[in-house]
Amino acid sequence: MVLKTKLFIFVVLFSLNLFSQNDLTEIKPFGENKGNLKMFHYIPENLDYNKSIPLVVVIHGCTQSANLIASETGWNKLADSLNLIIVYPEQKLINNIAKCYNFYLGYKAKKDKGEVASIKEMIHYTRKNYNIDSSKIFITGFSSGGAISNAMLNAYPKLFNAGALFAAPSTLFNFNKEIPTEQPRVAIIQGDKDMIVPKKNAARILNQWIKKNELSDTTFVLNKDYQNNPLLSSKYFYTPQKVLKIIIIAAEDVKHKLMIVPGEPISRGGKMDFYTTDINFHSTYWVTRFFGLVKE
Repeated sequence: MVLKTKLFIFVVLFSLNLFSQNDLTEIKPFGENKGNLKMFHYIPENLDYNKSIPLVVVIHGCTQSANLIASETGWNKLADSLNLIIVYPEQKLINNIAKCYNFYLGYKAKKDKGEVASIKEMIHYTRKNYNIDSSKIFITGFSSGGAISNAMLNAYPKLFNAGALFAAPSTLFNFNKEIPTEQPRVAIIQGDKDMIVPKKNAARILNQWIKKNELSDTTFVLNKDYQNNPLLSSKYFYTPQKVLKIIIIAAEDVKHKLMIVPGEPISRGGKMDFYTTDINFHSTYWVTRFFGLVKE
């Protein structure tokens, strides 16, 4: 019975990946690929090549794919509206049978090693071939993709303007020793009913970035009913110069899911499926605001 259940789950997850929207382009070769990953990207048809272009790296979680997280989150729709290029790394089954990123292995998740090195090469390829604004490079990921995003922010803090980590495990190797002003801004988003990646991981990641920024873990601005949503609360951490460096968002009654709000306006999007939930908070759009990609 247990075997049948596992097989059913595998078939469902495989089907979700198989039938996800296929509008990404695979790039090969993209450079030295120490982590043996695939690279996909999304280039809007209406991209204005005359402007400097922000770059967002979006990293899927276990059992997902590049195409699936693209359709779930709605990042391509925002790329069309905001003149962005999106890079989607993808794990291979040969590296991890569940398609998780190997964030817990130092030889794959340290600076210039394994999967971390491959994702950096994808960024380098995109910068070399497109008019990327070097001050507007961002990264976001879900689950193991959030953990490898955290590893990227730690390994190359001066490369990124900001990152957003969803339901991310907290393992890190070799903390970077850059001064606080060289550390990227970080958002941590966590469901309090997540049994796959418990909320203690979000607390550990918060502590990692508090230490890097030399901040106090007791000095923050608390926002209950965040974004006028009774299921959300947040803490904002500022430097003594009033520069926002860290946001942590707690989502009540949310399991191991990405939060979206399907719909046509730019502030809505994504697709409901096994990995997503609707609590009236389109987290993808919120991340574009945190990154500073939406002018308000």
